[in-house]
Amino acid sequence: MKKFRNYKECADYLFGLERVGIKYDLNNIRKLTVLLGKPERKFKSVHIAGTNGKGSVASMLSSFLTESGIKNGLYTSPHILDFRERIRVDGKMIPEKYVIEFTEKIFSYNEKIKPSFFEVTTAMAFKYFADMNAEFAVIECGLGGRLDSTNIIKPEVSVITGISKDHSEYLGNTLKSITYEKAGIIKPGIPCIIGNLSKYTRKIVSDTCVKKRSSLVDSSGYIVEVRNMTGESVYFDFRNEDFRFKGLMLPLTGNYQVHNIKTFIGILGQLVEKQNLNVTQIILNRAFRNLNKNTGFSCRFQIIQKNPYVICDVSHNTEGIKNIRETLRSFDYRNLVVIFGMMKDKEYPKCIHELEKLGGYLIITKPDYKRAENPDRLYVHIKRKANAVLAENVSHAFGFARKITVKNDLIVITGSFFMVSDFLKFYNAK
Repeated sequence: MKKFRNYKECADYLFGLERVGIKYDLNNIRKLTVLLGKPERKFKSVHIAGTNGKGSVASMLSSFLTESGIKNGLYTSPHILDFRERIRVDGKMIPEKYVIEFTEKIFSYNEKIKPSFFEVTTAMAFKYFADMNAEFAVIECGLGGRLDSTNIIKPEVSVITGISKDHSEYLGNTLKSITYEKAGIIKPGIPCIIGNLSKYTRKIVSDTCVKKRSSLVDSSGYIVEVRNMTGESVYFDFRNEDFRFKGLMLPLTGNYQVHNIKTFIGILGQLVEKQNLNVTQIILNRAFRNLNKNTGFSCRFQIIQKNPYVICDVSHNTEGIKNIRETLRSFDYRNLVVIFGMMKDKEYPKCIHELEKLGGYLIITKPDYKRAENPDRLYVHIKRKANAVLAENVSHAFGFARKITVKNDLIVITGSFFMVSDFLKFYNAK
């Protein structure tokens, strides 16, 4: 049996599995889970897909379960600083020792079937949740839905937060094909909650629900009355046919979080019926207030420092970049500087077009990751090149940003999880 000297060596091996690439099918994950005794059958689950918002909704739900005293696992991706962020039980990251022992156990099998990084990670999450006797698991899709490795579970509820173009090389170039792939998580007889979908994508999901005899719950009609929105929080009241709450506070900002709140509470409505959950204002308040502590959720327009503002945001598609513009309205600042880098497989020309609408200064750079696009290729798509400059890496970009900003300015680091990860490693070390 393979033996790793330490956690770093084990993590390096796991990251090395990325060379296999993304495998968009369920063959290997089924082989792995059979080897492990089908751990995905040993806990109840909620399955969440969507182009944007799934991380927020998953974290809200996991935090609620924790505050309700229900032992739960949370599986999300990607991570920002530590691989173990992806797999948590009651907010605590999977131990290094477990990661090593699990990887050693299946090493020889990996050599035979050549699974991808995400396939092994998903199998690890399922086995860890089962071994920890988690009653519930909140499972976020990695890519698409239909053939995503997470789609071997039979959840209590399926969730689609929103749909826009992303991962076109795997999911197709049209909204129709992308919606079809995400609707692939809908299971026969299992209710499906949808968030902020367009009329077109909603019709496709609705038709899928009819075929699967799955009830469709559209959360977009729920009422969220925003009382106040600051650069760090949303204060709101909520009501639908099941619940009425006043004076809630979510420690995240942006109008797009309103859609995520609706989707999350829509899930609770279904779980109340199926699992006898007790949904109270006190538990909800604790779930929101302790969101970061309970889940590690961060870097969604997160303020890292003030004077000048330094904000990290993991937006990595056009919809996410549009949300930045909307969220900036909650801030009072003089000049804006955006540090931006993106992956090769993203629609970065459209994202750059949205960034230029912000009217700020762009610093184009590249995170230290193999799929990152060369800054020169990003720069070509900038129309106002007098308002942009290239930087060798994220730390150089931030150094330049600090030179050209003063107390009342605002710096945003965005474009991908990898951009934010590189920045935080540099910033925290400094």
